[in-house]
Amino acid sequence: MIDFRYHLVSIVSVFLALAIGIVVGATAIKPELANRLNSATSAEAKANNVLYAHNQQLKDEIGADQAFAQAAEDSLLRGLLVGQHVVLVLAPGADSPTVDGVTTALQKSGAAVTGQVVLSQQFFDTGSVNEQALKSTATTATKLLPPGIASPNSAADAQISGQQAAAQVITAAIVNKDGIGTVTAKASQKVLTGFGNNGFLQVNDGNGNPVLTGQATMAVVVLPATVPPATTSGPFNLALISLAQDLRQASMGAVLAGSLKGSGPRSAIDAVKGGVPGVPLTTVDNAETVIGQIIVAQALNELLTGKAAPAAYGVRPNAVPSPAPSASPSPSASSSQPTRKKTRR
Repeated sequence: MIDFRYHLVSIVSVFLALAIGIVVGATAIKPELANRLNSATSAEAKANNVLYAHNQQLKDEIGADQAFAQAAEDSLLRGLLVGQHVVLVLAPGADSPTVDGVTTALQKSGAAVTGQVVLSQQFFDTGSVNEQALKSTATTATKLLPPGIASPNSAADAQISGQQAAAQVITAAIVNKDGIGTVTAKASQKVLTGFGNNGFLQVNDGNGNPVLTGQATMAVVVLPATVPPATTSGPFNLALISLAQDLRQASMGAVLAGSLKGSGPRSAIDAVKGGVPGVPLTTVDNAETVIGQIIVAQALNELLTGKAAPAAYGVRPNAVPSPAPSASPSPSASSSQPTRKKTRR
């Protein structure tokens, strides 16, 4: 049996040889090679410093742009949506800063926000049991609407047939084009309560009350704060886009908005910008910023006044700059005046 001391001596010898090799190798490097290495290191350091300086400059520019937007927000928004009523439809996981900022921008533009329809994750479940539950709830809810209500009809898709059936009824309950309540507040609330009781959505008026303040004439659909997982993003995005399309058809205009993080690859905005057939929707991909929130109101004004076709606004590839602010107040859809929200925190 080999003695342990033999192993110990062998290990020490290996490390000693390694150390000697490193020392010898280092001293054997030619001065010319060492100089080239030092020069390369110095050049890389200078290049890094230039990149850091440029990065800081870009940050300063973004900060200045945001400061300008905050200072000019009131004048840029004033009168854009006077007389309009806007409902916010929130996908599960929509972040509060984006929702609160968009709400404030809409109110500063003269719009009255009727409240929020908060969709649950269950609404987007495409399992056969849930699809049937959505269809059943939609069938029951349709009976609560007055006869003759024209339901929007986005292109049918078999994998989200339940979501589409539900979206048509929900849309009819929360928006209309002329600002006159074609569905009574009582009937609208019954429709939304039916979907709420089955776990598909929640409703609030922005002040903690589980009701909307009436039907809206325009809508903003807010994406989740992060993109859906790859395994579910396809049907999730299709269902959300289909709902946004129904809202667009049944109202004076609808915008699909999200934060920069939530508007990336696999998001609904990315799908719309990628060319989903037959879906002309206006999108805003930086709605978590003051600039993006101003764009949301301006984009609604563009749709309302017919100045521009649906387009992609924001900062991601294939997005165009913000539309120019309207020079005069938009046409009034009703005589009621919106209430103003407190200054942004």
